[in-house]
Amino acid sequence: MTFFKDKKGYPRSKSTGKLIHRSVAEKKIGRPLRDHEVVHHKDANKGNFSKDNLRVTSRSYHSKLHTKKKKSSW
Repeated sequence: MTFFKDKKGYPRSKSTGKLIHRSVAEKKIGRPLRDHEVVHHKDANKGNFSKDNLRVTSRSYHSKLHTKKKKSSW
């Protein structure tokens, strides 16, 4: 798999331009992601797209996860 990092630091497929973590997550769950779904990196490392590090969540829950992290780091 060949990829490049986009402006935000996310790996994308050189052939399709698709975000690698989204492709890996779709294979893991056996279907395309729905519009309201996003992929969360458990370890917060954008470059770690191993299937065990990825979690499919709703956009609203993902936002809550990141809000919670910010508050706990204060």
